[in-house]
Amino acid sequence: MTNTQASACEHSRENIMKAIKFRGAALAIVVTLAFTGHASAEPASRASLEALFQLTHADTMVDNVYATMQKSMSQMFAQDASQHPVSPARQRIAAKAMDDMMSLLRSQYNWAVMEPDMIDAYQKNFTEEEVTAMINFYATPAGQAAITKMPQLMQSVMAGSQARLQALLPQLRAIAEKAQADAAAADASH
Repeated sequence: MTNTQASACEHSRENIMKAIKFRGAALAIVVTLAFTGHASAEPASRASLEALFQLTHADTMVDNVYATMQKSMSQMFAQDASQHPVSPARQRIAAKAMDDMMSLLRSQYNWAVMEPDMIDAYQKNFTEEEVTAMINFYATPAGQAAITKMPQLMQSVMAGSQARLQALLPQLRAIAEKAQADAAAADASH
C-alpha cells in the first residue's frame, strides 16, 4: 500500500469515526430530550380534570352504569328463574337482595365518592397537555357524539357479555355444586 493510499484510508477511517461519534452524540441528545420532556411533563391540573369530567358528564355516566348493571342483573335473574323456577317468595327475596346490593353500591360508589380517586388516577396517568387535547376533542360534535352514544355502546357490550355469561351459568353452577360437595366430603372425613 502506498503512502497516498494509506493516507486516504486513514482519512476515510477518521471520517467514519467522526460520523459515528456525531450520530452517537445526536442519539444521546435525542434520548435525553425525550426523557427530560416526559419527566417534566406537567400532570393534569384539578381544574382541567374537573372541566373534562363536566364536559363528559362523568357523574351521569356513573349513574348510567348502575342503571345498566341493574337492568342486566334483573334480566339475568329473570332468565335464570325461567330456567330454574322458584317460588314467588324466593323471587321477592332475590329481588330485594339485588335492590339492597345496588343501593349499597350507589351509596358507596357515587360520583361524589369516586371523583377524588378519578382525579388522582388521571393526574398519575395524563399530562395537562393530554387532558387539554381530550377537552378539545369532547367539545367537538364528534366528541359529544361519543359521549352521547357511550351508554348505548356499553349496553350493547354488556348484552353480549350477559349472553356469554348465561351460556356459562350451567358450568359455573356445576363447579359451585362440586365445590360444595367436595367441601362437605372433606368436613365429613375429619
